Amino acid sequence: MAELGIVIAPGVDPYSTLGALAREAEDAGFSAVFVSESNNDAMLCCAQMARATTRVRLVTWIVNIHFRVPVTCAAAAAMVQELSGGRFVLGLGVSHRPLLESLGIEMGNGREHLRAYTIEVRRLLSGQALAPGFELRVSKPHHPVPIYYAALALETARLAGELADGVELYMCPPQRMGRMAQAAREEAARHGRKPSDVTITMGLPAFVHDDLERAMGVARRRLAFYASLPFYNRQMARAGFEAEAQAATAAAQRGDKKGIEAAMSDKLLDSMALIGPPARCLERLAAFREAGAEVPIIRPNEIDQDPITTIRSVIKVFSKAA
Repeated sequence: MAELGIVIAPGVDPYSTLGALAREAEDAGFSAVFVSESNNDAMLCCAQMARATTRVRLVTWIVNIHFRVPVTCAAAAAMVQELSGGRFVLGLGVSHRPLLESLGIEMGNGREHLRAYTIEVRRLLSGQALAPGFELRVSKPHHPVPIYYAALALETARLAGELADGVELYMCPPQRMGRMAQAAREEAARHGRKPSDVTITMGLPAFVHDDLERAMGVARRRLAFYASLPFYNRQMARAGFEAEAQAATAAAQRGDKKGIEAAMSDKLLDSMALIGPPARCLERLAAFREAGAEVPIIRPNEIDQDPITTIRSVIKVFSKAA
């Protein structure tokens, strides 16, 4: 049976609905619920969903490694893993330099930080002492905690092949996705692991609406922000959209929001999102699966509905593919 994930966003208000929405996704056949972290605590959200569900995997999408020291991350991951009965996956990422700098956080070498962070979290989850001379330990969970990496660069995909259990791609055109998957699996083999040990997940923003032109317009406005972020901008350029990436960078440097939106061509948007009527979105989903997305992740985006209604509508549309 094909796997399919869905993002249940932390902006849903009230938070008490998160468990019910996760249960609805589970009942509709989705195999995983992914929880993004921005104005919330993704692990707390997963804990709440764990109490409301019995089957779906619960995945952070992603936990920012700069916001938690390893011991706090490991302790929370162990607790959620126990609550979920082994269904929790810890998704980690390095975030983005502009955001971190705005918060007064020095990013440094993100990948090296991610490597050291992963090694320390795994050490703590194995039940080892917090530090030499201290007997305090994180309670070792009965089920191992898989770790996925958010990856926008080939080097991060390779690091996942070495150390992680999966990669979390987002807005990654199919040809780029194939290169990322190959990089992760070749590195896994180089380190004596099976290539299949690294799960390839693919985040797909969904703008479902019967009016294709309207859906495309909303997608252009919502996704333009990513083109202004250096990591995503480079991903777009490396996927064959150099002109769009350069135009977006130039507009961002001018502070021209409309210019960034104008740089987002229909072809670029269609290569990294599901846009338009339900049938068209389902066809595009099938194309991403054929290109190698083992676990596509549908991220609902509201157009004419409130967030909760949008999530429920998207669950209904994509249950046909779950």
